[in-house]
Amino acid sequence: MFDQIRQTYRASRKQKDIFWNIYVARPIAAAVLQVVPRGVTPNQVTFAALGAAALAGVTLALWRTWTGLVVGAVLLEASYVLDCVDGQLARLRGQTTPVGAHLDFLMDELKAFLYVSAIALRLWLSTDRALYLIVGLLGLAAVAGAISLTTFMRRPEYLATGGAPAAPGAAPAGGGSPVAQAVRLVEAGGRWIVHYPSYFLYLALLNFVEGYFFVYLAAHVLYLGRALLQIVMRLARPGATPKAAAPPEERVS
Repeated sequence: MFDQIRQTYRASRKQKDIFWNIYVARPIAAAVLQVVPRGVTPNQVTFAALGAAALAGVTLALWRTWTGLVVGAVLLEASYVLDCVDGQLARLRGQTTPVGAHLDFLMDELKAFLYVSAIALRLWLSTDRALYLIVGLLGLAAVAGAISLTTFMRRPEYLATGGAPAAPGAAPAGGGSPVAQAVRLVEAGGRWIVHYPSYFLYLALLNFVEGYFFVYLAAHVLYLGRALLQIVMRLARPGATPKAAAPPEERVS
């Protein structure tokens, strides 16, 4: 049994991944894959993960004791494991598709909206402090804006307005200078903060969900400002917009 799980994990893992996925989420997902019925598709698992996330959100918002927080966190982690299962299942079966990748990204962002809303509601109902509700609404707008900008910046039309995008993991301009190293360190910290499944359960056990709420939202506000500045700097310069391509029906095949 353990040998089969190990083989499944090795055959379905990503070449480059984060610590939490390598040592926690994907090994558990490999075990779950052993009991996934043959007829189940990766997209069906993706939707099941969204259902688990919705249950986690309701639990976090309405069960406002420490036990409820921990149960909600476990459901959140279960949703994330299912999110790993769908990709690993697709890789095992050779069923990876662009639309599946886009669907996975969409579901991840819906979960981000859901969890921010649930925690804001939990903190507001628990303390009756309007600050949590206000910060939650503004933070939700920041998360939505950051995600929208990310989607825009990944579009080939936007990429065509500048040079080729940097390869993943490439060092920023400045090489090994102290400034470049500091930037890389801040970016690594930001990526870890945004990946809330890596630490949410720990904060729940400590009954300190505010640690997720404020830091997660702050990271998105900073990213929103940076991404918007990059877009303005690129598209506001003369000659930034390339010649529009002809509509598909006008192209010569």
